[in-house]
Amino acid sequence: MNQATTRIAAGVIAILLASNLSDAHAQSTASGSTTPTMGQFFSNLNPMNWQMPQMKMPDFRSMLPGQEEKTRIIQKKDGLMNDVKTTASNSWQKTKEVLDPKKLNPMNLFPASPTPTTTSGTQQPGFFSSLFAPGKPVQQEPQEIATVGDFLAQPKLDR
Repeated sequence: MNQATTRIAAGVIAILLASNLSDAHAQSTASGSTTPTMGQFFSNLNPMNWQMPQMKMPDFRSMLPGQEEKTRIIQKKDGLMNDVKTTASNSWQKTKEVLDPKKLNPMNLFPASPTPTTTSGTQQPGFFSSLFAPGKPVQQEPQEIATVGDFLAQPKLDR
C-alpha cells in the first residue's frame, strides 16, 4: 500500500474509534440492534442533520426596579415651559457669577500667601504683583563716561 492509502485507512479507523461505538463487535443484520450502523454514523456527521442547541433566554426582570422604586423615581413635572424657565434662569445666574468683573481681576486669582524674603530681610513681590505692579523708578545719576573702563564699572540693573 502506498502512503496516501495508509493515511486514509488510519483516518477512517480513528473516526470509527472516536465514534459512539464502545465495543468492537460484528455488525448484526437484525433491525433492532443497539449499535449504530455506518449509515447512521455518517448521517450524524452530515451538517444538514445537525440540530441547534436549545438555549433559554435569561430573565432580566430581576434587574429592573420594583414598583416602589418606580413610584419614588417618577416625579410629577410642572410643565415643559417651567422646566425651560428654571434651567435658563440657573444658567444665567452661573454665567453672571463666572463673568463677574470682581472675580476676573488677576490679583484675586490666587489667595495672598507669605512671600519669600531675601537674605537682607526685605520681601520680594509675588509673580502677579511684580507683573502688574508699576516698575521702580530708575534713578539717573549724571555721570560722564569717558573710557570703556568707566562704562564697564557702572552698576548693573537689578531687573
